[in-house]
Order: sequence, then structure tokens, then C-alpha cells
Amino acid sequence: MANISFLVEWFPGGGVERVIMNLAQPLSERGHRVFLFVHNLHTEKLAKELPIEYIVLPHTALSSRNREFVEQAIKQHHIDIFFAPGRFPSYLPKLRKEGLCKLVYVLHGCPFYEKLEKWGSIIRPKKGTLKEWLSRWLIDYPKYKLGYYERKTTKRYRRIYGAVDAYGVLFEEYGRMVAEKVGVSYEESKCVVLQNPIELNTVPDLTAKREKRVLYVGRLSYWDKRIDRLLSVWERVYERFPEWRLEIVGEGSERANLERIVGEKGLQRVAFTGFECTPERLYASSEILCLTSTIEGCPMVLLEAQLCETATISFDCSPGVRRLLSPNWESGVYLPAGDIEAYAEALARLMSDEKLRRSIQKRGAESARHFSPENSAAQYDALIEKLMQK
Repeated sequence: MANISFLVEWFPGGGVERVIMNLAQPLSERGHRVFLFVHNLHTEKLAKELPIEYIVLPHTALSSRNREFVEQAIKQHHIDIFFAPGRFPSYLPKLRKEGLCKLVYVLHGCPFYEKLEKWGSIIRPKKGTLKEWLSRWLIDYPKYKLGYYERKTTKRYRRIYGAVDAYGVLFEEYGRMVAEKVGVSYEESKCVVLQNPIELNTVPDLTAKREKRVLYVGRLSYWDKRIDRLLSVWERVYERFPEWRLEIVGEGSERANLERIVGEKGLQRVAFTGFECTPERLYASSEILCLTSTIEGCPMVLLEAQLCETATISFDCSPGVRRLLSPNWESGVYLPAGDIEAYAEALARLMSDEKLRRSIQKRGAESARHFSPENSAAQYDALIEKLMQK
């Protein structure tokens, strides 16, 4: 039994926060006390009360001004293990150095995604001044090509790795990537698999007839999600399937540009429906969910759709996506990264073959259930026990 804490900026919030929400109950049932360090807390938005004790930070989660406050809170609540999911403030290594608690960093994405993010900011930046444009192409671009940002990212990973007792990753493949960069063997490394849990109790009634709808759910951003590729795919198939439609669910900086593309190309039966707080009902009434991302870690949207027996298709943009959708054409479908023609052909096959869709939908749901909160909590529990023994 241990007192454990997590660190976030907002709660409830996005994917990381959903992971903590799904872990809280099974960890509590295993005898652990769960604390949450959070700057912006809105418990009124929670659908149910959680077994979490909240500690409100006086400053933003990454601010070094939190150091003394966090140190005192750790002593007061006798916190044994401090989990830092996705964020690693500069004040955290001191906690471990002074023996206040064990420290665990959890990488909630594909390792070294930062390089792709930087490239995206160069080739598709927000509107800016001439000075900013010159800076991107005369300074950032050469630095990128010379490997500056890759070296900077690797240095950061090594710094965090050296400052923690354990380094959490979503899949073994990610652990091997991190271990190679920091110069250790995976088997002897601090890396440990801590998979994201998915809430199994939110699945709606799946007996209703599904609509012939191709669905995208997620953030509308460019560098990572690349919904413009999905529009290119739709351009190649929609005339052959007049009874089908494409629905894009979510908000983000790319929405206006995507709507412009739809208008300029004259694409038919495409709807932008904005943010949806309960996407499960859409999964359950749709036939297919699509991702056309450049990079993904462990995309919860794929797991959520699979659990609702929606056929899933994506580019093979990371080991995580490959793991979720394997075996290919059985639990889901993944295509060579960026290959629009192959994607369009695969989507057309799914749209035209109901028997194949039903088979993938059933197998996908079985696969997604392995990511239950209980299974994830067991991984966290094993790590907690190991660290407490030390």
C-alpha cells in the first residue's frame, strides 16, 4: 500500500487526465491513496466522485515557484511515489535527490515526437509577421536540417531518464526507443510499460442499426492529425458511395482551412459538427472511424471506437497504432504512412464489404478490452510494489 500522487495542469481535461480518472478507482481498491497536484481544478465537471485527494498548486504546474509548496505537501501527506505524466517541471529532481519520494515520469506519447512537431511548425506555421517568417526559414529550418532539434530532444530525454526511479512508456517498443537513445539496454533500463486504460462502462447500446457514416473524432490540428489527408481520401471514394457521408467531429485551429478545402474541391456529404463530449454514441452509430495522422502515441479514439464495435483504419504512423490495430485486417486496418491511394482503396473495401466490417468490428472490441482500467492498474501496482521494496 502506498500514497501516490499525479501532476496535471487542468482537471478534468484531456487524455492524460482521463487516464488518471480511469486509474483512480482500481488503484484505490488495491489499497493505495491517490493524490492529485493540479493548478486548475473543476470537480463540478466530473460525472462522478472519484477517490482522489486534490492538492491545488499556487502556480502553473511547470512553474518552479511551486517547489516549496510541493515539498511541504509531500511531507504532510507522506507521499511515497510521485508520478509526472507528460510534464517534468524543473523542481521535481530535487524531490528524489532529497529522498522525499520516488519519482516516475510517464511519457504519454510516441518517443521523439517533438522533432515532427517542430517540422510542422516550420512548414505550416500560424500567420505571423515577416520577421517571424524569416526566422522560421532562415534560422529554424537550417537548424532542423542540421539535427539541432533532434540533439536537443535527445538531451532532454537523457536528463529526465537520469532524474527518475522509473520511466513509464505506453508500449514496449517505445521503451526500446528510449533505452537506445539514452544508451542502455531495454532489459536493464528503468523503462516500464504503463498502458493507458479505457473506461469499459461507457459503451452504449450496440444493437441499433448503424448509419453509413465515416467518422473522424479529435483535435483539428495540422502537424500531427492531418485531417486534410482524410479529405483527399474522401475525394477519391465519395462518388462511388453516394449513400455514405463523412462526419468530422472536433475543434481546432485547422477547422477554417479544412472547410475551405471542402468548398474548393466541391466535396459532397462532409459535415463539421464541432466538439462532442459523449463521442461514444457516434461510435456506436457509425460504421468506420478514420485517422490520417502523422504521429500518434496510443490514440484513445481508436480504443474507444473499437470498444463500441466501430471498424478502425489508420496510417501505420507509430508502433502504438500498429499494436492497437493488429492483426491487420482483423482487429483494424493500417496502411503505409502517408499513402493516400492505399488508404482510399482500403476505405473503399471496408465501405463495400459489410461482412468484413462486422468481422473487424467484433475483433476490434475484443482487442480493446485488454486496455481495461484493472489491467492498467495492475501494471501500476506492480511498479509501486517494486519501488516501495527499494
